Amino acid sequence: MNALLPLYTKALLRNPWAFAPVGLLPLLALAFQGRGEAVAVVSLFASLALLLPPFVLALTLPLLTPREDWAFWAGMPQSPARLYLSGVLGVGLGLSLPVLSGLTLAAGLLGLGWPAALLLLLSGLGLLWLWVAWAGWVGAGLEPSRALGLGLLAWGVLVLAYDPLVIGLVVALREYPLERFLLPAVLLNPLELFRVGLLYALGAPVLVGPTGYLLKEFLGYTGGLLPIAVGLMAVGLGLWGTAWRFERRDR
Repeated sequence: MNALLPLYTKALLRNPWAFAPVGLLPLLALAFQGRGEAVAVVSLFASLALLLPPFVLALTLPLLTPREDWAFWAGMPQSPARLYLSGVLGVGLGLSLPVLSGLTLAAGLLGLGWPAALLLLLSGLGLLWLWVAWAGWVGAGLEPSRALGLGLLAWGVLVLAYDPLVIGLVVALREYPLERFLLPAVLLNPLELFRVGLLYALGAPVLVGPTGYLLKEFLGYTGGLLPIAVGLMAVGLGLWGTAWRFERRDR
């Protein structure tokens, strides 16, 4: 496992597109200069949530889905599922380097203080690993094209359509007490929790949307470690599920 992890990290970094965040994130940061730390960090995170998932899926799935690699692993003494998980961790580490570099440069251009810069780095890293785990899960049992399609579908639902769906459901069924039913759906979307956590942590004087309302109304959330805890749990479960799904497929 230890030998395979750096192998996949190097394989990912041999792709010149892997270094796109180093140049792209500072360019995005220029659009938010002079707007205050809170607005800049949340806006840059929102841009990253839009751009990062397709980037992760496009770079990782070609490395994780070749069937000839799977056939080779099946003949090795180690568990094929463990080897596959090593590949997932390897591409995640490889992507972490350019993403963190780009976010560090962006924080410098924005002139962020260390608390805001740290929040930006941690939220960006959490976002990256959520999608690395998802890429590993969809790639563990599907053909490359289907894995990419399912990955992009999740991106569309969780990032592009989530708020409109929640707001539309609340408006359409406004005569019914839906809040208690929507709260579990909110807690299952770490992306929204990251956004709300950033707003509270930065003291942003803006509304936090339906997610923030539900968290404050039913959990009394006004800032804290909830987004980090849910994010770590989601990444951990995603990586565990990746190995479990590959093992089931291997059988």
